[in-house]
Amino acid sequence: MIVNMSSVTVSFDPEWLEARRANGVRVIRRVEKWVAPQEDVSLKSSSGTELTVELAPANREKFLNGLAELLKTDFGERDPWAHAVFSGDLAGLDVPTLRNRESAKEEKTAQEEQVRTEAKDKEKEQETAQPSGQKMQQAEESQPGKGLGIDQAPQQDPLEVLEEICGRVPVKHSRELEAYVRETAAVIPMLQRLGAESSLWHQHLLLAVDEGYGRSEFLMALAKLYKAFGLMKGDPDKTSVREYILLTDGDMNSDGYRVTWSRLLDAVESLSRSNVRNGISKVVLYLDISAWQSSLATPEGKKYLRRLNSMCGSFLVVFRVPFLEGHVLRETADALNDILNVRTIAVPPVPLSDMIDYARSELASSGFRIADDAMGAFEQWVLHEKVDNSFFGYKTMDKVVQKVIFEKALTNCRRKVEDRVIGLGDLEVFGAEPEEDDPAEELARMIGMREVERRLKEVIVQIKTQRTLAAKGKKVERPAIHMLFTGSPGTGKTTVARIAARMMKKAGILRKGHLVEVKGRDLCGEYIGTTAPKTSAICRDAYGSVLFIDEAYSLFRDEYSSARDYGREALDTLVAEMENHRDDFCVIMAGYKDEMDAMVQGNAGLKSRIPYEIEFPNYTREDLEKIFFTMLDGTFDYEEGLKDVVHEFFAAMPEEVFTSKEFSNGRLVRNLYERTWGKAAYRQSLEGGELRILKSDLAGATADSEFKKLMKKNFERRGIGFGA
Repeated sequence: MIVNMSSVTVSFDPEWLEARRANGVRVIRRVEKWVAPQEDVSLKSSSGTELTVELAPANREKFLNGLAELLKTDFGERDPWAHAVFSGDLAGLDVPTLRNRESAKEEKTAQEEQVRTEAKDKEKEQETAQPSGQKMQQAEESQPGKGLGIDQAPQQDPLEVLEEICGRVPVKHSRELEAYVRETAAVIPMLQRLGAESSLWHQHLLLAVDEGYGRSEFLMALAKLYKAFGLMKGDPDKTSVREYILLTDGDMNSDGYRVTWSRLLDAVESLSRSNVRNGISKVVLYLDISAWQSSLATPEGKKYLRRLNSMCGSFLVVFRVPFLEGHVLRETADALNDILNVRTIAVPPVPLSDMIDYARSELASSGFRIADDAMGAFEQWVLHEKVDNSFFGYKTMDKVVQKVIFEKALTNCRRKVEDRVIGLGDLEVFGAEPEEDDPAEELARMIGMREVERRLKEVIVQIKTQRTLAAKGKKVERPAIHMLFTGSPGTGKTTVARIAARMMKKAGILRKGHLVEVKGRDLCGEYIGTTAPKTSAICRDAYGSVLFIDEAYSLFRDEYSSARDYGREALDTLVAEMENHRDDFCVIMAGYKDEMDAMVQGNAGLKSRIPYEIEFPNYTREDLEKIFFTMLDGTFDYEEGLKDVVHEFFAAMPEEVFTSKEFSNGRLVRNLYERTWGKAAYRQSLEGGELRILKSDLAGATADSEFKKLMKKNFERRGIGFGA
C-alpha cells in the first residue's frame, strides 16, 4: 500500500458495516462527527466503506490511537471493527485481532487454492488426448473476460486515451473528475492482474452537475477508457451508455427515456442479461435521480435501490443530480451508500469567464478571434444567453461559436473578403448594439426621466465620495451600492438599470458594467438543495456588474407561507452575496412600489443592505406621444395629420389611467407603434409604392381585437372602462 504521510485512509469490513447499519448505527457518519471538531484533522473524502482525512504527519499516531479508542468505546473490545485497514503503520494501536475469524479466512483461502490446483492438474491430463484445434479453442475460452466477450487486446494506448480525456472538457475544468479518471486508469491494470475486473462494476458514481456542463462527454470518455483497457466489446459509441431520467411513480409521462422505477428495473435486467450473454458492450448506466433525491432514504426508495444493486456486475451506474448544497448532496450520497458503493463528485457551474475562454478557444481552433473592442458586447450577449433559463453550458457555447462563424462567413461573402476577426458589427445580428461613450447623455435624452436622472446621479456621486473618503482613512460607513427601482411596468426601469451599470463603471465603482437581467423566480431551483447554488451562480456572473432582478417581490412570502417555498431560500442566499461582495456588484431589485416595500419591511437583511430607492412615475400623455414619435422618426415617413390623431388617442384616456399601477406605460406605446407600422406594411404590399404611415393605419391598429383586449387588461381591472 502506498503511504501518503499527509493523509490517512480507513477502510472498514463491508459485512461488519452492513450489520451495524441493520442495527441503526452508521459507522462512517459516527467517525465523521468525531473528526469534525478536531482543529488539526480535516475530512478529505468518505464513501460507504471508507474515510480519508488529512493531517500533519506529527499528528498521525495521535489520530489513529484516538480513533481506536473511539471504536473500542462504541463497539467493544471484541467486535471485529479491527478489520479496518489503516493506511500506514499500526504500531502502538491497541486493537483486537479476532484470530478465530482470521484463521477461518486463511483456511477458506487454502481450500480454494487446493481446488484450483486440482483443476489445473485435470486440465493437463485432458490436453494430451485433445486435437490441437480443440486445445486452441479451450485456451481462448479460458482467457479472463472471454466468457463475457471482453476484448483482450487494447485498441489504443490507454495512456494516450487518458491524456486525451484529461485535456478536454469537462475533465480539464474539474479537478475531481480528473482525479477520478486518473485513479480509474491506474487501478484497472491492477484489477486485471488480480483477476478481479468485476470489482470495477460495483464502484458507482453520484455526479452533481447541471445540464450542459459536459455530462455526456464524461460518460463517453469512461467508455473509451474501458475500451482502451480491453474491458468492453465493440467500439465506444452512443449505445455504450444507457441514459434514463427517473420519474415519480405517479408521473404518467413515461417514455423510452423518462421512466418510472418499475420500467427502469425491467430495462436494467435486460441490459444485464445482454452483457452476460453477448459480452460487455453497455458499460455505463446513467440515471438522473433528481426527482427521487429526497425519497431515496424511504423504505420504497431503498427497495428499488436493492433491486438495482442485485443486477449490477457488468456496468457502472452513474447517478446524476443537479449541483446541490453540500448538506443535501451528503444526504443523497448517504442514502445511496446504504445499498451500493457510490463515490460523490460535484461539478460546480462554470463561471462566465471560463465560458468566454472556452468560446475564444473554440473560435481560435477554427482560425477566428474576437476583436478587443467587441469583447464587452460578446460577454453581454453570453450573459443574456446564460441567465434566461435555457442555457446548457458548453452545448450553448458551441451553438454560439458556430453561429458567430457562420454569420461572419455571410458577411465575408457580401464584402468579398476573407476576414477572420469578429468585430462589433458582426455581433449586431445577435442584438449587440454600439454603446454611447457617455451613458449620462443617453439617460438625459430619455423622455420623462428628469427626476430619475437627478436621483441616480446623486446616488452615484454619494457612493463614489464614500469610497474616496474611506480610501483616505476617514471614518465613514462602508458603502453599500444596492438599490430598489419601484414603479409600474413599462416605465424604463430595465433601460435605466443598463445605463446605471455603465455609469458606475465609468465612475470607477464597478469593474465591468454589464447588466445581468433575471426575474425573481429565476433564482429558485426546481428541487430541494438547488436554489442556493443557482442563486450564487447567477450572482457570480454579475460580479463587477449589475444584477437586475425584475419582479423581485415574487421571492417574498409572509410568515404563513410554506416552509418549502424556495423564494425565501433565494432571498437568504442573495442577502449573503450582497453583503460578502458589496463592493464588487450592485443588486437592483425592481417591482411595484407596494409589493417592494412589503418585501423589504419583511426581511431585515434586505432593509439594511439596500440604502437607495429610485421611484419611476407613470408617463404623462405628453410623454407617451413623444415616445411614439421617437420610435417613428428616422424609420418611417408619415402623413400630415398623424400627430393630431395620436394626440387625440392619448387625450381620450381617462385621468385615472395615469395613476394606475396596472398601466403598462411604454409597453403600451411600443405595442401601438408595432401594430401601426405592421398595418402600413401590409397595405403597402397590396397597393405598392413607398412605405408610409397613414392615419388609417393607426385607426386600424387601435381597432384590432387584440389591441382592445390589451387596453381592457390595462384599465378595466381597475374599474376604469376604456372604449368598447
